[in-house]
Amino acid sequence: MNEAPDQLSLNIKLDDSVSLEKFIYCETNKNSIDLIKGTLAIDCISKLFYIWGRKGVGKSYIVQALNKEFISKDQQTFHISLNDKRITSHEIFQNLGYLDVIFIEDLESLPKDKDWEMELFSLINDAFERGTKIYLTSNTVSKDLDIELIDLQSRLSYFTAIEIPEIAQEEKIDALIQSSRRRGIHLDTKTLQFIINNTSRSLSDLLSLINELDGFSLKQKKKVTPSLVRELLKIRSNSLRR
Repeated sequence: MNEAPDQLSLNIKLDDSVSLEKFIYCETNKNSIDLIKGTLAIDCISKLFYIWGRKGVGKSYIVQALNKEFISKDQQTFHISLNDKRITSHEIFQNLGYLDVIFIEDLESLPKDKDWEMELFSLINDAFERGTKIYLTSNTVSKDLDIELIDLQSRLSYFTAIEIPEIAQEEKIDALIQSSRRRGIHLDTKTLQFIINNTSRSLSDLLSLINELDGFSLKQKKKVTPSLVRELLKIRSNSLRR
């Protein structure tokens, strides 16, 4: 079997805690999440998927969860982000045809270069012929990407596009409740409102904060309150200034 050790060493590290079943499921995004779960099926008609949505809606989490699912089914996968500073050559797209599933995040960061576009085009064609599944993610629809190679732009239109919408404001409180309960954390109304009012309203950032609060509350041996959240946010702020 062919192997591509240089590429595979760039695989995004799996997080054992991620799961599609743990992703925030609400009225706004339930259709999208159901569609994504359907792509796991062996008999899924499409093999090419384009997952898009604003930064912070959870695209990366979803792709990590999908990757974990495929690996559990003994599928060979490859998962990178084009924002990874270690990726410096379009050769990253070469010799991947033997894999079962390929994940490429942040397509909007594809270098504006003919060789990069040609290599990606070749990879997609190869995957299409072999039946390899490809998942791409981006902050924008494919037609709005700054791509000069017409053939690549055309090929991207073949992908099944799945938008991950930003959940409604009132759903974000429910998202915090869902996430905190899974970790055994109780958030009262004042604490929930404090978090919503004093942090980023990006779903990804909110869920990341819950993750940090879980460890911080254990370390401080205190329950999660507005005061504890304020203390953590101050530590975060001071760390960013260094």
